[in-house]
Amino acid sequence: MSRYTIVALIALAAMLTAWQFSVAQSARNPDFDANGIVDFGDFILFAQAFGSNQSTFDLDGSGSVDFPDFILFAQRFGEDMPDESIRIALPMGIKLEMVWIQPGRFMMGSPDSESGRDDDEGPQHEVTITKGFYLGRYEVTQAQWESVMHTRPWARFGASGDPRKANFPAYYMEWREVQQFLRKLNENEGREIFRLPTEAEWEYACRAGTTTAWSFGADSSHVGSYARYYENSRTATVLENGIVAYGNPEPQETGGVFANPWGLYDMHGNVWEWVQDVYGSYSGKAQTDPTGPDNPSHSELFGYPYPDAYIVIKGGSYIDDAREVRSAVRRSGIRSRTGFRVLMDHR
Repeated sequence: MSRYTIVALIALAAMLTAWQFSVAQSARNPDFDANGIVDFGDFILFAQAFGSNQSTFDLDGSGSVDFPDFILFAQRFGEDMPDESIRIALPMGIKLEMVWIQPGRFMMGSPDSESGRDDDEGPQHEVTITKGFYLGRYEVTQAQWESVMHTRPWARFGASGDPRKANFPAYYMEWREVQQFLRKLNENEGREIFRLPTEAEWEYACRAGTTTAWSFGADSSHVGSYARYYENSRTATVLENGIVAYGNPEPQETGGVFANPWGLYDMHGNVWEWVQDVYGSYSGKAQTDPTGPDNPSHSELFGYPYPDAYIVIKGGSYIDDAREVRSAVRRSGIRSRTGFRVLMDHR
């Protein structure tokens, strides 16, 4: 074999590897027989479907089962497949449902052309997430928080402590309190696997493969179907004279609107969500698994009287307008309207 042939084969392999990773997040599950591992049984099923347009075996979503699908299948052969969703047992019989998020690439921030964007949403830049993870399908609820912490921070600040709101998001959360919640989860598990998502992981999961202002598209008229925001977080009361009176906006039960394309609820609105990153400007350069700027560091924040002011929050809230619940929106801590969702590293 000539050296030119070898070089050509190496170049082809590199191209296939790059292409393979670029479609990794959109690729479908190759564990066709659902036995938990990609094995010979899956290969037989795949081979039988080769050349067809059966969507189950069309791993790259191109419309046909072809050679690129074989490359994707071969790369996953022998892998144990993470469950698409899992439930973590919390005290008092409470469950925490989590969704598997595959690795991939996306454009973080908003383009200059996006209506309503803020300057801190740019410059838009490419981010690569190299490791898959589990993320809470819902914002952490009041029942979940109470089962672990035995406190009601939302009641402490004058919000409702109504036990009928067990599935409403836990809010009025201080960032340091959230870290204590995560520490207890890790102690119960016996290993360090639970944490907040980074800002990049959060936005990647929120966008769910989309590039538009919201994960459902760019048409603001559909916001009410996918987000709890000012317009649909107020209680309507019909008065005796027939006039409809609206109360003040407030958080709503988790999962009350449509999920995003990856099965996550309330990524837009309901309550702002803490992430792990310290707030700072984007560099504009392509990044891999970014964790935000290091000034001040998280260890320093624990000594600050009000560390919340330095941490990023994402997603918007029940009191905000449609512009504020876009995927790219970022702020620093607003404790009164802030909750969180849990990330679990896959080990």
